[in-house]
Amino acid sequence: MKTIKYLIMIVVMGITITSCQDLDLEPKGIFDEATLFSSDYGVRSYLGAIYNELPIEDLNYYHNRGYASGNNISNYWEAQKNSPAVLGGEATGRKEGDGTPDYWPYERIRRINNFIEAIPNYSDIHSEEQINEYLGEAHFLRAFYYFGMVKRYGGVPIIDVVQDPAAPLEELWVPRATEYDSWKFIYEDLKFAMENMAEKSVTGRANRYSAAALMTRAMLYAASTANYFETLNITAGPAINAGVMGMKKDQAAEFYQYVIDAAALVDQGGYQLHDGANKELAFVEIFTEDLNGTEDLFVKLFGQFGNTSLYNSRLNHSWDTMVLPLGTGLATDVGVALHPAWDLLKLYQMPAIAEEDENGDLVPVRFNSLDELWKSDEMEPRAKGTFFFSGMAEPASGEVMDIQAGVYRSFPGTLADATADAQTNDFMEQHRIRSTAARGVIERRTVDGVPDVKINGLYGISLSGGDEGRSTTGVFIRKYTNPNATAGERGLYRSYTPFKVLRYAEVLLNRAEALYELGLLTGDESKKAEAFNYINQVRNRAGAKPYTMVAAPKDVSVEINALYPIDENLQFIRDERARELAFENHRFFDFRRWRIMHTKFDNFYHRGLNGYYVVDEDKYIFLNDREKHNRSLSYNRANYHQQIPGGEINRNPNLIRNDGH
Repeated sequence: MKTIKYLIMIVVMGITITSCQDLDLEPKGIFDEATLFSSDYGVRSYLGAIYNELPIEDLNYYHNRGYASGNNISNYWEAQKNSPAVLGGEATGRKEGDGTPDYWPYERIRRINNFIEAIPNYSDIHSEEQINEYLGEAHFLRAFYYFGMVKRYGGVPIIDVVQDPAAPLEELWVPRATEYDSWKFIYEDLKFAMENMAEKSVTGRANRYSAAALMTRAMLYAASTANYFETLNITAGPAINAGVMGMKKDQAAEFYQYVIDAAALVDQGGYQLHDGANKELAFVEIFTEDLNGTEDLFVKLFGQFGNTSLYNSRLNHSWDTMVLPLGTGLATDVGVALHPAWDLLKLYQMPAIAEEDENGDLVPVRFNSLDELWKSDEMEPRAKGTFFFSGMAEPASGEVMDIQAGVYRSFPGTLADATADAQTNDFMEQHRIRSTAARGVIERRTVDGVPDVKINGLYGISLSGGDEGRSTTGVFIRKYTNPNATAGERGLYRSYTPFKVLRYAEVLLNRAEALYELGLLTGDESKKAEAFNYINQVRNRAGAKPYTMVAAPKDVSVEINALYPIDENLQFIRDERARELAFENHRFFDFRRWRIMHTKFDNFYHRGLNGYYVVDEDKYIFLNDREKHNRSLSYNRANYHQQIPGGEINRNPNLIRNDGH
C-alpha cells in the first residue's frame, strides 16, 4: 500500500519532480500560468518546485555550501563530512568554516508572491475553500524561505508583492526591515497558513498543523535571539542602531507565547509520539517508517520520486554509506565519514564508564565484554536506536559492529591518565597498543606473553589510513540508516530514507523550552513545572527515567562554559533536545540561538567512546579519549548574525551591513 500511495503522491506533487524543477517564475514551454493554475494538478506542479527548494537542513545539507539545488549536487555526497553535526559537537568530520553559506532566495519568494496574487483570479475554477487552502500553503512556504534568511542575517527586506522589474531602481531597492518586524512577518504568514491550510495532507506536503509546528520552531528561534542577544555585549553600530540586527530582552516573552499557542494547535490535530512495547525499535521506526498524521508533521521524500542516476538527483542522498563502515552489506563507498562524539554520547542515560577509587580518583569501570555497555538495562532504548555500539548487529546486513579500539597491556592509572588533553602521553605510550592493520583486517599478536591477543575490532581504530571507512570514536550512527537496505542501496546517492522535517517530538520540546523560559521571565512557577510534562512525555517514549524539576536549581553556566546564568532545569531541557533530535541538524542552530557557540567551542576537541581490552585483567574498559585526527573547533561570534551577501549589498545600496564583521 505504501508504494501505491507514494506513486499517487508523485502525480499530486507535479508532472514529475524533475519537470517541476524546470518550472520558474514564468513557466516555460506549454505550461503557462493559465494552464497551471486552472487545475489542482497544475497548482501542485507549480508548488512542487517551490517545495523542492525549501531551506531544509536535510541529509544533503552541506554547511559550507548550503542546500543542494536542482540537479546541481556534484560532491554533495560530502555533506556528512561537513554536517552541522560537526559544528554542533555531535560528531566529528571535517570543518570548512564556522558560519553557514549565503542564502538569499528572493527569486523563489517572487514565485510564491506571483502565486498569491494570481490564484484568486481563478475563482471560477476553484472553490473559495480551495483557494484559501492554496493561499495558506503559499504563505507557509514563504515563511519557510524567510526563516532560512532571518535566522542567518536578522532583519531582511520584506517583499510580499511581485515587483515590476521596469520600476525605478529606488522602488526596487527595498531596505532591510528590523529583525523584530522580520520575525513578525514570518509569524503573520504562518498564522495565515494555520487558519487556512487543509487539516490533512499526503506525505511530503504540509497542512495547517505543519504550519503550527514550523511556528513553534521559528518563534523559539526569535524568542531566544531576543532573550540572549544582549549577552554578547556587542558595541552598538549602524545595524544595531537601526534595529536590523538583534532584539531586546523584553521582546522575548511575546515570541515564547507564540510557541506555546502554536503547540496547542498541533495538539488539536491528534498528533502523538510513535511508541511501542519495544522502545528501541519504535524509535528506529520514527526515521524509517511513514508516520504521516501521527508523529510526522512534514516530511521530505527521497528516492523513488526522482531520477536515481548518480550525480543527477538531489532526491537521493548518501547517508547510509557515509555513516556506516565499509563492510559486507554496509557502506560500499567512502564509509563512516561522520563519527559520533562523546560530547553528545555522554548526555544519554547509560551505564557509568568511570567510578571513584579508594583515593577519590576516577578510574574506568571494568566490563566483561564491550557489549555489556548497551545490553545493560541502564542504557535508554533511544540511545540504542540512535547509535550502533560495539557488538550490535546491523539489521539489513547482519554484520556485527566490532569497534574495539585497541588494547592496554595493563591499566594501573586513573581515567585522567588515559584521557589527558592530548592524543598521547607517557602513560598511553607505555600501556596502550593500537593496530596499524589495513582496513578490513583484524590484527592479533602476543602481548606480554599472552598469545593471539586481538588488537583491534574489524571496524575499530587503526593508525593506518585516513578518516574514512572505519571508526575513529568507537560508535556509529544508526539513526536514519535503512534497516532494510540492500548493499546496492548503500552507495553514493543511493539512499532514499525520508527526512522528517517537522515531527511531534520537536513540538513538545519547543513547547517545554518556551514554557520554562517564559516562566523564568515572568516568575511563573506553574509554567516552569508544566514544561516537564512535555519533557517526560519524550523521555517516556525514549525509555528513559523521568525528570523531576529541581525546586532550587543551581547555576551550571561554568560547567558548560556559558557567559550568562543557566539553571540546571533549563540545561536539562536543552540536553533533552540534543538526545531526541540528534543528527537532525538542530544542535548547531540551537547553540547559535542560545548564543553559547563562541564559548562552548573555543579550541574544542572532539572525543570518542572507545572500548579497549585490558590484557592482564581479561576485562574491557571505555575511554572518552581524544578523537584520532585531533581536529579542533572554534566559533567566531560575529557569525551569530552573518554578513549580508556582498553581491546583494552592491546591487542594493539601501542594505545596511551587519556590525562586527
